[in-house]
Amino acid sequence: MNHLLKLLGIDSPGSIESVTHWLWHSSAPLPVWAMAILALAGLVTVGLNFMPHNVMSWRMRLGLAAIRIAGVALLALMLCQLELRLTLERNLRPTIAVLTDTSASMGLKDAAAGQGRLEAARAFAAGPLKALADKADLVRYDFNWRLEAASLAAEPGRPTRLIDAIAETARRENDLRAIVVLTDGNDTAGDRGELLAPMLAARRLPVFPVVFGSPDAPRLARIKISSAANYVRLGDELRLSATLSSNDLGEQAVTVRLMEDGRADPVGIRENVRLGKDPADVSFVVKPDREGDHVYRVVVDGVKNSVSQALQVAEHRVNVINARIRVLYLDIPRDERKLLGQWLSRDPVVDLSTLTLLPKGGWYAQGPLQHKNAGDGLPGAEPDLYKYDIIIIGDIPRSYFREGGDTAETKMQWLGEFVSRRGGGLIMLGGRSAYAAGQYQDSALARLAPFVIEATNAPQIPKPFKITPTVAGLSNPIMQLEGDPAANREAWFDLPALDGNNHVGKVKPGASLLAIRDLPEGPMPVIAVQNVGRGQVLGLAIDTTWRWEMMRPAVGEDYYRKFWGNALRALAPDPRLEPDRPQITRQQSSVAVGRTLKLSTRLVDGVYQPVRGANVRVKVTSPSRRVTHYLPRDGRDTPGVYDYEIPLDEAGSWEVAVTHKDKTVVEKIIAGTGFEELDDPRANLPAMTAFATATGGRAFTAADSASLLGSLDLTPRRVSETVVVALWNLPLTMILLITLVCLDCWLRKRRGMV
Repeated sequence: MNHLLKLLGIDSPGSIESVTHWLWHSSAPLPVWAMAILALAGLVTVGLNFMPHNVMSWRMRLGLAAIRIAGVALLALMLCQLELRLTLERNLRPTIAVLTDTSASMGLKDAAAGQGRLEAARAFAAGPLKALADKADLVRYDFNWRLEAASLAAEPGRPTRLIDAIAETARRENDLRAIVVLTDGNDTAGDRGELLAPMLAARRLPVFPVVFGSPDAPRLARIKISSAANYVRLGDELRLSATLSSNDLGEQAVTVRLMEDGRADPVGIRENVRLGKDPADVSFVVKPDREGDHVYRVVVDGVKNSVSQALQVAEHRVNVINARIRVLYLDIPRDERKLLGQWLSRDPVVDLSTLTLLPKGGWYAQGPLQHKNAGDGLPGAEPDLYKYDIIIIGDIPRSYFREGGDTAETKMQWLGEFVSRRGGGLIMLGGRSAYAAGQYQDSALARLAPFVIEATNAPQIPKPFKITPTVAGLSNPIMQLEGDPAANREAWFDLPALDGNNHVGKVKPGASLLAIRDLPEGPMPVIAVQNVGRGQVLGLAIDTTWRWEMMRPAVGEDYYRKFWGNALRALAPDPRLEPDRPQITRQQSSVAVGRTLKLSTRLVDGVYQPVRGANVRVKVTSPSRRVTHYLPRDGRDTPGVYDYEIPLDEAGSWEVAVTHKDKTVVEKIIAGTGFEELDDPRANLPAMTAFATATGGRAFTAADSASLLGSLDLTPRRVSETVVVALWNLPLTMILLITLVCLDCWLRKRRGMV
């Protein structure tokens, strides 16, 4: 029977228990007259065998007649397209899906006998699950952030989408009896399957997770970037800090190296770093020598007994920009202007333009001015003011801003827009004509200052004093004279004394008080900073910081230059934002494959007003060179900001090119391994138990292989199936017809007949 079913082209005849019903059917029946002609032709061919002149024996004549009748019948079957419809009862083996977790946490070597979790899962699949293949049809998949065909070459990496992988398997396979999942129970998205479990239970599709790994916190060493800038100016220093921590590894001495892309040797190395119970901080200072994107990797060497090395490397991407800080400094002839101007002009990343107000009127200009009307001090056109990054206002009298009858003090108003809209930095210095001493109360500069400025009978407070930094000040980037907190505090107290300060009021709400002067009547603010719109304003009620340089010891750090270098770098706006040039802003610092990346492009015009309704074109190129185009639009509440999202569905290097008018900006994004699940990589048997129970299944450990095989329902399933066999189109039918024709010819030849 099985051989006949095979000849009829029916799949898996061994699973057929019985044929319960059959029916003949013609899909293209011939008309009666055609059947009559065919029958008549058949009779004529048969009758030729019985003609009187035929010399064959009657036995041979009857045999040829039967052959021709059979041939005509086969021809009629083919012309009528005769089909046989069978109803079959089958007993099929159950189909079970086996999913193997290949995510990053499966690389931990905390399974039985020191195996890696993935290694133990594959050993389980090749051992205990091998017996399952004799009783069921197995469909094998691997998964991390997506579901893929099983492969023994897959390495642990990428984030985990455990519940999504189970849901996708259930969608792909229609006749599953159960799903066996070899995993550690971690899902990066935090999905516990509360929504999926009832759906699987309704389909009677139980899930049987087998959990590998230890439920305890694994012995790991981890390095994380704790502080680093996203961009640095060419010629400036990049300060990169990392934190090294461990769990249950004891006290060790390790080596930490800083590697730069394209270089075989480390650009920085720290030996004998203590790895123990408390986190250890490691810092590096490098100076990139070329512009463009740089990738720095902090690598930890020499860690013993860690179950994974994946967390012993941390990466940080830095954009090195060839753009100097353009500073415009206005002051009168005095020691502060002389020394500050000399040093700022030597800073490798500063383009200093100095305008000195002469005692008898007029201005003395020095440095690469960005505007033409130097004889008028500040630029006479607002767009020219925005060509600078930082404005320093020294001991300039308020009367300057009213020259030419300008009672509105327009240039002072422009300074407010320069800070709030352009995002520029403004530094206000003390002096005999500054703050209340210069009658600046109720002015635009008073509104920008981080101090309250009010009229007073004692606008200046004489006598030498030493600055006292506040707690908030010691942690502010402007005040970082030393990298170590204790050394930084000592450095401030060791600075030479200053000579007097301006009288200012209390610090405004929202401003940060960085340093004070201790007076009998209470502390007096002397250094403060506050955000104003997109920019910052640094206020110094002092004008003798030059004493820090002239009276410093012969040996040791130059804290004067350190302070002013910090101030300029902290207040300088992002050089990547220029008029009509798109600026790309990322919402996430690191992106794992499978996530959706949110990007924003900001556009401003010549005076840094938002550009609305612009024709912004975004071209996204994937690692496989697939190109996608976007045309984002700004919103009513976010003018000039164009948001768009990119699903990172491929691992590797992505390229985002944003074009506006004739300017194109390119951002490179690496979609790689997501280590979020390694923040807590313990094997999560309780979560898998709850999910499996909700689906009607049960969770196991690797030691429960016998219990797993006993829990699966492996009884064959009885299926009723209707099969249509196209008899007219079978190879067997054509072979029979050809055989009958050949047999007829052969027999006639033997008798010497044509």
